[in-house]
Amino acid sequence: MFFLLFLAGLYFYFERQKDRLGFRVVFFNIGQGDATLIQFGNNKKMLVDCGADKKILAKLGRALPFYDRTIDYVLATHPDLDHYGGCIDVLKNYKVKEIIINGRKKEYDPYWRAWDQMIKDEGAIIKIVDSPQEWIIASSTLEFLSPDKSLALDVGADDNNNYSIVFKLKNDRTSFLFAGDMEEPLEKALVQKYCSPTSTSCPALQSDVFKVGHHGSDTSSGEDFLNFVNPQKAIISVGKNKYGHPSLRVLKKLERAGAEILITDEKGDIILPIDK
Repeated sequence: MFFLLFLAGLYFYFERQKDRLGFRVVFFNIGQGDATLIQFGNNKKMLVDCGADKKILAKLGRALPFYDRTIDYVLATHPDLDHYGGCIDVLKNYKVKEIIINGRKKEYDPYWRAWDQMIKDEGAIIKIVDSPQEWIIASSTLEFLSPDKSLALDVGADDNNNYSIVFKLKNDRTSFLFAGDMEEPLEKALVQKYCSPTSTSCPALQSDVFKVGHHGSDTSSGEDFLNFVNPQKAIISVGKNKYGHPSLRVLKKLERAGAEILITDEKGDIILPIDK
C-alpha cells in the first residue's frame, strides 16, 4: 500500500512539474546531427529529427519523466541519417502517435529501408508534408513553408537538403524557424515567394530563434535570407565532423545579422525560452 501511494505521489509531482514548464524547446547536444524536443503548453510533444543513432534515448530519458513513454509527433525533416537515424530507436522505445515526413525516398539505402518499414509497422498516423500548411497545437502555430512544389527551386532531383521540411513555430511569446538542412537555393526560393524586394522586413520568415540550416554549412545562411529572418538567437546543432561545420563565414554572417550564436557542442543542450 505504501509503495502504491509513493508511486502515485511521484506521478502527481511530475505532472505538476510538466505544467510548470509549459512551452519549451530543447535543442539537444546530439553530436553531428539534429534533434529538438518541442513541449507544447498542453503537454503534447514533438521531436524534430532524432540525430544519427540511439543517443537520442538518453536525451529523452533526461528531458521527460521516467514514466512518460509517449511522443505525440516525430518529425523527420528529410532522409539523411544524421536527422532520422535515431528515430528508429525512438519508435522502438516510445509510443509515437503521428509521424511527419517529406515523402522523399532513399530506396538504395538499407538503413532508410529499415526506417521506412518501422514507420509502416508503428501504427502511427503518417503525414506527408509536401505543400504549405498551418497547424495549431495548443497555443502554438506551425507554418510549414517547405517542401512546396510552387517554389522556384533550382536544384537536382537527388538533392535532399533543399527538400527539407522547413517550418515556423510561433506563439504569443516567441517564434522559431526550423530549417533542417536547408541551403541557399531553398533560402532564395523562400525569399522570392514570401518577401518583397522593396521591403526590409518579411513577416513570414522573421523569427526570434533560427535553427541554422545544415549545421552552419558554408552552403547555408545567405546574407539576404538572414536579414529577413532577423533572429535574436541562432542555434547551430553540430558535433565533431570532417565537413568544417560550422563555417567561419556563416558565423561571421550571423554576427553581422546581430544574432547571439549558440552551438550545441559548446553549450550542451540549449533550452528556450529562458524564463526570467
